[in-house]
Amino acid sequence: MTSKTIAALSLAAVLVTFVGACTTHGVVRMMPRDVGTVYSGVVTGNGNSGTMSVTIDEEVYSGPIVVTTANDSFGFIQQYGRVGPSFATVTATGGPRIVKGILSSPSGRGLRCEFSSNGGNGGGGVCVDDHSRVFDAVVTR
Repeated sequence: MTSKTIAALSLAAVLVTFVGACTTHGVVRMMPRDVGTVYSGVVTGNGNSGTMSVTIDEEVYSGPIVVTTANDSFGFIQQYGRVGPSFATVTATGGPRIVKGILSSPSGRGLRCEFSSNGGNGGGGVCVDDHSRVFDAVVTR
């Protein structure tokens, strides 16, 4: 082997190691608030953005997820005794990281998710589909 070939192979090994180290994989589990069924999926990302995929009632949703600033959040509020979801703006300073996801299925259905995490081994949040069905969700690594 020539020195150029060895250098190219060394660079390729470093890149593979670096990309592998920057990519994280997680498991997402979701439970709707109307039944006790648990749905599972996967999250893959590099710390600032990635993808999420989850199967709900045989419908596969997938799409991008991205970290936003701590004060760039939209919250879901559960009001008991009220029909339909309520929404409010949530303001936070510092602290947890907010991760948002916009997922869709091949049939055109949508799922919007928002998680918070301290940057450790997971986090939690909520997802809402385009029929206003709310899911509590946790992500673990």
